[in-house]
Amino acid sequence: MILDTLPEQLGANRFIDANEELSGPLDCKHYKRFAEMATLAPGARLTLRGYREPYGPAVVVGELQAEAQMTCRRCLKPVTVVLEGAIRWGIVFSESEIQGLDKDLDPILVEEGQLPLRQAIEDELVLLLPIMPTHESCNSDWILDTELVDVSEKKSPFAVLAVLKN
Repeated sequence: MILDTLPEQLGANRFIDANEELSGPLDCKHYKRFAEMATLAPGARLTLRGYREPYGPAVVVGELQAEAQMTCRRCLKPVTVVLEGAIRWGIVFSESEIQGLDKDLDPILVEEGQLPLRQAIEDELVLLLPIMPTHESCNSDWILDTELVDVSEKKSPFAVLAVLKN
């Protein structure tokens, strides 16, 4: 199912039992916490598919593709970062089920049969952001060249006090 806007909540059992697919664009106005860190560029897309593993948990898998504008931490100019991630959510209906979930699945707690879709997507977006966004060209300027620094001419921080004393 291709949507214009992804829903806030998703009926988890119906989505998983019917092996449905969901695809749609990400609208930046729905992700306020993400907007505090970066600006989501138009064209961001999400694709999800739900299924139940035989004798295992309910699973939602998908792909997230987006670009975001952030501030370069070195030159303080805008930098575009590419956000691409694979989604593997394990659907749990109580906190006690989290312990039995496979380690390769991220647990998503379903309350009252509804999967908090937008909140889970926003969490994925935030996790994909780089800790320190920088331009490729800014990286080379940051390395300190130790050959240019003369360590022998190290001045004492108390030299100023010696001058004042005289």
